[in-house]
Amino acid sequence: MRYLLAVLLLFLLTPLLFTGFPGSKLANHKPAALPEWSWASWWAGDYQREVARVLNEQFGWRNNLVRLNNQKEYSLFNNATARDVVIGKDGYLYEDTYLDTATGRNYQGRKHFQEMGERLALVRDSLAERGIDLLVVMAAGKGTYFPEYHPAAWAGPSPAATNEDGLLQALQEQQIEHLNFNAWFREMKDTTQYPLFPKVGIHWTKYGQFLVMDSLVNYLEQRHGIDLPEMVLDSIEVSSEQRGSEADIFRGLNVFQAPAGYPLAYPYWHVEHPEKEQLKTLVIGDSFYWSLYLHEQFSKKFLGNGEFWYYFNRVMWNGTDDGPASELRLPNDLLGYDLVILFETESHYHRLSNGFLEAAVAGFLAGEVATAALDIPEERLEEMMQQIRETEKWYAYVKNKAKKGDRTEEEVLRNEAQFYLEERIRKKKLRRAVKNENR
Repeated sequence: MRYLLAVLLLFLLTPLLFTGFPGSKLANHKPAALPEWSWASWWAGDYQREVARVLNEQFGWRNNLVRLNNQKEYSLFNNATARDVVIGKDGYLYEDTYLDTATGRNYQGRKHFQEMGERLALVRDSLAERGIDLLVVMAAGKGTYFPEYHPAAWAGPSPAATNEDGLLQALQEQQIEHLNFNAWFREMKDTTQYPLFPKVGIHWTKYGQFLVMDSLVNYLEQRHGIDLPEMVLDSIEVSSEQRGSEADIFRGLNVFQAPAGYPLAYPYWHVEHPEKEQLKTLVIGDSFYWSLYLHEQFSKKFLGNGEFWYYFNRVMWNGTDDGPASELRLPNDLLGYDLVILFETESHYHRLSNGFLEAAVAGFLAGEVATAALDIPEERLEEMMQQIRETEKWYAYVKNKAKKGDRTEEEVLRNEAQFYLEERIRKKKLRRAVKNENR
């Protein structure tokens, strides 16, 4: 009996002997890193907690044991252990937010979209005064595209209203220029030559993505009367291999088996006449534009290498992360663009632009107040511009902004000085108003 207990104990302790070798990396998981030691973190207990996290993620075979548990849940109980992932009929995978949107469960109501439409109209008109166009792109979503595979918990009659209905009504009432790829994909579903959505991924297929890019180029050419560089299709490869984003949420399940689905089409294309004129375009959107931006380099090839404000959270430029969106200065950072595109999929229709609209409205309104109420002497403006030139980090920011926006340093420098001085005056007025209010 003692020998049996000893063998059992050795078996249980074996993973500890291999600490530091947890197995191949898990998808969508960032392992904890060893913290920096300090007396403050030690006495607060933070250091110990972080080290415990690292040890918990680094014992022997840990990642494969996670996969074993996930495989058991997936194969035996048809349960997805990944966050937000839901298994539908015939093994079709969804994220719950897409199902909630498709079935109207998270419909935000008429008033919500009326207010959104008013903000869109104000931003559209304010941009137009500065020679900038606004376009809303409604990216397609898997929830409305595959209603026949919804899991039982989301099955039922067609909803009375959805966020897509609400957004469309707001866009039409305010006459906001828009492209509804969500409706277009549904219209093509029974006639398209190749699948537009995969079985085990949440984003559109590479073929669907290609159709969107081609359509967007053609639309911009017609609306703006411009001859953009040309997308030329070379060939299409059909493969049962589920590549990249076609199996993104399946890989997030972290199971042992490989993703499986129906054959998908993979277009190969190139750009002709890249020297042609492009529209300097800012895109503010979600992960459906991420692949177009990062992998297809759509902004660089067709949109004048404009910035991509990812979820209005990170600023992407030239394929790299250029800093947090919290450092943006609106409306100044919109100047120099020909076009602003709000690019969102159906699960985000109710929060279109992820806060950009609210920030832009505040910026434009504040700018109008400042223009009407503030009169900054040219001499003071010149002094501020010189101060910026003498501040190395600040002047580097100005030069970088000029480079990205195809504007002169002098123009950006003047806008920066104007913005800074107006902001100081506004803050003083606000403090004075608050002080008077509290008397």
